[in-house]
Amino acid sequence: MVEQQLRIRRYTAYGLLAVCLVTIVLVWSGLDFFLRPLAVLVFVLTAPGWALISYVNVRHLSVTWVSAVGISLAITLIVAQVLVLTRFWHPEAAVVALAFVTAVPLAHHVLRSRPGEAR
Repeated sequence: MVEQQLRIRRYTAYGLLAVCLVTIVLVWSGLDFFLRPLAVLVFVLTAPGWALISYVNVRHLSVTWVSAVGISLAITLIVAQVLVLTRFWHPEAAVVALAFVTAVPLAHHVLRSRPGEAR
């Protein structure tokens, strides 16, 4: 059972790392590609919160995802509020920075959930 949970965590972290990478590439490139808003929306709604909530031992996958969405929205709102208060309104830069920051714990989840290692 534990191996299955670690495998799910690892695959989810891989998927969210891919979402981070796609978001960074699409936002940095500046292309008006039709997938850009979708990639940013998926990233903003899932990745930052999942990267944090996965450090907590939650038994139910559904609770993990609901918490991930809530935490992601909270983080995004805080970042937006900081942009407004500092009058540094560069949402593209904020999304790219948030994606880079989010990629660090996601990479840690990939490394810590590899099979066959002592935990």
